[in-house]
Amino acid sequence: MSSDVSVVQQISAAMSVCNLQHQVTVTNIANRDTQGFQRLKLHFDSAMEQASAPRIVTDRSQAPVPVEQDLVNMSTNLMHYQVMARSLGRYFTLIAAITNPNRG
Repeated sequence: MSSDVSVVQQISAAMSVCNLQHQVTVTNIANRDTQGFQRLKLHFDSAMEQASAPRIVTDRSQAPVPVEQDLVNMSTNLMHYQVMARSLGRYFTLIAAITNPNRG
């Protein structure tokens, strides 16, 4: 059963990152015309293998980003989140069917 927990934890962690990315993008869109606002971005401290938690940091590049690009990024992020949510739901449905074969 430990592999089950691992799958759930991995998908949950990926969904949390998508949620955090969504918050960053929404903040960037909402504050794009605010004087002195610096865009935010997610930053990972170490290699992906170590699965460090991302941090929100200021994007120091100062490169202008069109609002359309932020909207595309937000849509892509939402699609990733939805795929993971559906996968997790199907995973639990499969587990339920295996553990309770007499059910419906």
